Amino acid sequence: MAPKKKPTRGFTFAAKKPTMDELLTSYAQLNRTTADFLKVDLQTALTFSGIALQHGTDSVKKERNRRNARRGYDTILRLLERVSLDDHDARHLKHNLRRLKTELQELGETF
Repeated sequence: MAPKKKPTRGFTFAAKKPTMDELLTSYAQLNRTTADFLKVDLQTALTFSGIALQHGTDSVKKERNRRNARRGYDTILRLLERVSLDDHDARHLKHNLRRLKTELQELGETF
């Protein structure tokens, strides 16, 4: 007696394995996208800290923006470990991270 075939649900397709060049290209694109995200996220965090510094009388707004800036700072530090930066981007991010940390300290954050 012939073995019974298992019923299949839906379609299955075998994916073509990527070549080494395709993998390297994908990695380079991911790295560039991550670096771009870090720059945008850092600018956003600086915007939040700047708003918090300007709104000393509105404690709710100040606290919310301080918290958002700190969350951005922590996210950037975590993602920096996973990306390779060129010299220009590394200097730019390092400079702005120092600036953000200083502003956060002015807002009462401890590191």
